[in-house]
This record gives sequence, C-alpha cells and structure tokens, in this order.
Amino acid sequence: MSDIRIQITGGGIYGADGKEVPVGTELTVKEEPAAWAGRYAVLSGGDEVKVKGGKRGVTNPAPVKYEAKAKGNGFVIVDGDGKEYGAALTEADAKDFNALSPEDREDFVAMGSKP
Repeated sequence: MSDIRIQITGGGIYGADGKEVPVGTELTVKEEPAAWAGRYAVLSGGDEVKVKGGKRGVTNPAPVKYEAKAKGNGFVIVDGDGKEYGAALTEADAKDFNALSPEDREDFVAMGSKP
C-alpha cells in the first residue's frame, strides 16, 4: 500500500511529545488513522485508498478564517488579520471552538461575536 498524505482538520490529536498537533498540519502515514475519524482530510494516496473516518481532501482547501488563541490568562477568537471577536474563552471552550469545522466557526462568530 502506498503512503497516504493527510491534513489535520480538527483538534484533539496529540503527538508523541504530548502536545496537540495544530490544525492544518500535513502528515504522511502508512494507513488512515481510524482513531482520528472526522479530524483529518485525505490529500493524496491513490485511488486504492478507501476513506474510513476522514474526508477526501480538495485541491485548495480554504484557510481557517477564525481560531481561538491564548491571550493573557484566557483565550480569544481571532481572524487572519488578528482582530478579536467576542468575549474571553476558557481553555476548554477554545479547544471546542478549534475543533469546529471552518464553516461552523464562521457561523459561531456570525451569531453575535463582534470585533
């Protein structure tokens, strides 16, 4: 079986060092990581690759527009230009936000978070 190229699309995936693998990270694996179902997209790997839990990737995925990042003693939602949206978040809320799809993040911000 050929190597498979995947991109991390959701939070909650940790490396051997115990640190969370950032969303957007691309990895080459021998087989699809079933335990990561719904949190990665297959970028390449040939037609013989059967998508188990991941999603078949697109050629040019849209960049993540919003992300929760640490600021001071809490976390805030920021866009690609560094504008902050909404009130401060707890670490748990920030992880939950970053685990959302890009579309769900946009919907969340549109529901009332203003810069």
